[in-house]
Amino acid sequence: MRDRLCSKVGCAREAISTLTYDYGDQMAALGPLGRASDPHAHDLCAQHAERLSVPRGWVVVRHETLRA
Repeated sequence: MRDRLCSKVGCAREAISTLTYDYGDQMAALGPLGRASDPHAHDLCAQHAERLSVPRGWVVVRHETLRA
């Protein structure tokens, strides 16, 4: 299986997170990479996940994975 790449144009890094939007609630959710690619979500590399910005008034919810 091929690794999934970051959705940002021109980025060839491996994706580690999945970003989804809820436009009605003005919320962006960033979590661990989803199990499967979703046409309504955006896969991001570590650099782009860290630098994520959203429109003024929006909330970002970051879901972290537990590390042993």
